[in-house]
Amino acid sequence: MNKIPFFIQKIKKIIKNPFSLSILTGIILFLCFPKFHLYFLIWIAFVPLFVIVIPEQSLSKVSLYFFISGWVFHSLTLNWLITNMFWVGGPAFIGYQCLSAGLSILWAIYGYGFSKYGKNISVISKVYTSGLLWVGMEWVQGHALTGFGWCNLGYSQGPDIYFSQWVAIGSVPLLSFFILTVNMFISFTILSKQGRWKYLFHAVAILFLVHFLGSYLLANTKNQKEYDIHVAIVQPCFPQEMKFDPIWYEDMVRWTIQYTNSLIENKNVQVIFWPEALIMSDYKDKEILTLIQNFTREKSLHLITGTTRMDSEGNDYNSCIWVNTEGEVVNFYDKVHLAPFGEYLPLSQFLPFLRSILPYDVTAGKEQKVFTINEQLTVGPLICFEVLFSNMAYNLRKQGANLLAVLTNLSWFGATNALSQELEICRMRAIETRVPIIHCTNTGISGLFTPSGSFFPANTIIGKNKTLVYEPMSDYPEIGIRLRSGGIYKVPQPSKYVLPFNPDLISLFLSLSGLITYILLLLKKRRISNENGTNG
Repeated sequence: MNKIPFFIQKIKKIIKNPFSLSILTGIILFLCFPKFHLYFLIWIAFVPLFVIVIPEQSLSKVSLYFFISGWVFHSLTLNWLITNMFWVGGPAFIGYQCLSAGLSILWAIYGYGFSKYGKNISVISKVYTSGLLWVGMEWVQGHALTGFGWCNLGYSQGPDIYFSQWVAIGSVPLLSFFILTVNMFISFTILSKQGRWKYLFHAVAILFLVHFLGSYLLANTKNQKEYDIHVAIVQPCFPQEMKFDPIWYEDMVRWTIQYTNSLIENKNVQVIFWPEALIMSDYKDKEILTLIQNFTREKSLHLITGTTRMDSEGNDYNSCIWVNTEGEVVNFYDKVHLAPFGEYLPLSQFLPFLRSILPYDVTAGKEQKVFTINEQLTVGPLICFEVLFSNMAYNLRKQGANLLAVLTNLSWFGATNALSQELEICRMRAIETRVPIIHCTNTGISGLFTPSGSFFPANTIIGKNKTLVYEPMSDYPEIGIRLRSGGIYKVPQPSKYVLPFNPDLISLFLSLSGLITYILLLLKKRRISNENGTNG
């Protein structure tokens, strides 16, 4: 009989433990992201952490609690990086944990600043300034060094189609600002003995306003016209082992042509998209180039495909090419923003032992390009990792692109959560730029994003001589990850800009505003302390 109360006491003790609550916040945040994607939990995810750090006086403890939450969150959310152990062994796990810890250190620094306010700052000032500082932290994550904003809180909110429209105003960190402020107001509602209804009102008001105004932003993307042009995506689903073996290079191109012919048979298609690195050798290889030229001439269509490209000096590029209806390679784009430790080795002169993992570097391209297919269509290509950077997508629209094409190869990561997480990042680029996006991957979930962020997955299973159309059960048809599939789409026109400049600049402005406000609040705190000391 006494065991049940003892068990309950044990549970209560665990729940009240600050380390348990820190871990709980990390776990809830992880659940907000794909694959679980319980995105609505984001509005309470930080409450367990905030209820212990708000009253805590020790700066070091607050920093530690933030670090623990961040480390649990990043370790779980980025667990797909563990799959790299299959390719390079133990160092991949070390790199995965170094990245998780590095991102969590930024959380710890934020926590240190969070706890410096003192008690003489009003709750309202503290909440909104803390939200602005979080925007600054995420902005740093996305831009410092090579930039890795993969785990920015806002990327979890794609299914909330009203709220996610705010990225067109202030990019993804703006969503995180609202998320942080609501969580803090809820936490102060729990902790405060006075004024709790005022704090709850702020939380509810923010939730209502961001969704109400988001519905207005969404309405501006409706009733968009379409171009009189059809494009097709082919997801060939080649395992990475094949892509490493030169004996398959020509066969993969030949088979992809067969899959494409099956998909577009008796269809009116003008442009075909193949994924990143579909051509593993230099596209100028005689046999492969002949296959492509004969295909585009025979079908009288344009082809945009990922390929390896080598220049006259022997530099190796991760590229895509545009082949026109005459079989001519009209233009190419070399990937500008390379993936560290995947395509190049940072500080290689100081880390020579890592050359066993990455024996050579891919060369970075010099500039972004657009492919003007005809009077109706201008395509702006992004290759894999580049989808993470809002400024790159914005620059392509600025150059005249009315369709973005994300070409990627996710076969490195199997059926992990990397695939659906990357898809959510792509969704945010479509909403930010108000430009439709073709998402074409070797394995994963290919499809089309509209300027509002709606997704239409590729829903045709492709064989060499036949196809089968199936109805996806959701926006994320997991069944499609391992399928050889494709889709044909009529291209929607872009929506009007919400702002006449890059939304990422709003995030930068908010970050600087938060920093300035924070400094002013600290100066105010010091002045009050000095006055109290003088009076004493």
